[in-house]
Amino acid sequence: MARTDCITGGVAKQIGATAIVEACEVKAPASAASGGRFAIGGERIGAHRTIKVAFLDQTGNEVGGAEESLALLLTHLPPDISPLVILFEEGVFAKRLRNAGFAVEILPIAGVINNATRNRFALSSLRVVPGALATLVALLRSHEVDVVHTNTVKAHFLGCIAARLARIPCVVHLRDILGGVGRVALRASVVAGSNRRIAISSVVAACYGLSHTEVIANPLDLATYEVLPDRSWARARLSLPEDAPIFAIVGRVNRWKGHGKFLRSAARASLDTNIRFAVVGEPRFGDSGYVSELQAMAKDLEIGDRVHFLPWQAEMKTVYAAIDVLVNCSEREPFGRTVIEAAAASIPTICFDDAGVAEFMLRAGIGSVVPAGDESALADAMIRLSRDEAALSESGKAARSWAKEFDAATHARKVGNVLRGVA
Repeated sequence: MARTDCITGGVAKQIGATAIVEACEVKAPASAASGGRFAIGGERIGAHRTIKVAFLDQTGNEVGGAEESLALLLTHLPPDISPLVILFEEGVFAKRLRNAGFAVEILPIAGVINNATRNRFALSSLRVVPGALATLVALLRSHEVDVVHTNTVKAHFLGCIAARLARIPCVVHLRDILGGVGRVALRASVVAGSNRRIAISSVVAACYGLSHTEVIANPLDLATYEVLPDRSWARARLSLPEDAPIFAIVGRVNRWKGHGKFLRSAARASLDTNIRFAVVGEPRFGDSGYVSELQAMAKDLEIGDRVHFLPWQAEMKTVYAAIDVLVNCSEREPFGRTVIEAAAASIPTICFDDAGVAEFMLRAGIGSVVPAGDESALADAMIRLSRDEAALSESGKAARSWAKEFDAATHARKVGNVLRGVA
């Protein structure tokens, strides 16, 4: 058995992935070092045994793209994988998963950890890490977990080390692009405590430059978008005009998502077109006052009457039925979940070429990909699509066909192969 008492002693003064692991003298399981029992093509040699996998996510309340992807993965897991979900808080996401029939445990984490963000990190959070690790190790052992899967940044930090302490193989699902100290710290934790890595795009994989990393794109439930509401009904429902093309930015309203670029590009495009614009979503994980800033910006740009601010929609099919083009303006978007959702609804996308999803779009030759941060090019792409109805229609059809690449069942099978490979 691995020693866990050491994490509450002197190591608490030098919290770090490598420090904790070395202090407890825990080594990776032999099965992980060998890369698992797989034959060529990713099929296990011999019959599959049922393995219990703990899926760790930092939120039990606010739902982002990582949580939507996790929910789809859980729903489509192969039958030989038994899931246990461990969340860091109670909330709507925890309730949603329980209602879907999944076992959910809550790991009580101090608010100082939960409140930390990629841009705001409190050193005081380090003091509570040892206790959180001890609790998580005990939880993993009590449920006799075979593999740990970490789904978000805070889950990576705690889950990797807890898995190592408990002598359980760990797979890290990398979904974020971090910079500076955050990137260095996360990379150290992943190297110290995980056996395999999954990245949602090549952009994410390149950010960390880790071996044993497989790129598996985010999943999509294609059936959800087979039938959409009537366009006129959807526009009336959202109070959008019937007689103009609608270009929208959809999702979390956070600064790094590029809403300012969207509005400035919209102002340029509005000079020569009758496009109306929509900002759909709400702030999550911070930036609570950002919507008001954007509304003021739209007025300053003299497009306040052409930009519609819509709250987060429980039924996204209504949004995609109402719009003509999705615009993704994020700064180094790790993937871009709304892009594939829109594609499944036959809606093409304009995005920057540093987005994770851009590699998939370029490979398929669909949508419009413009140089990162080039707002003039973004505006020009808007203008071109708004003036060419035939091209817009063909782009929508191509997008729908392309969306099939992200089938949730296929995604779950690929992730399942990785999980079995370390079990």
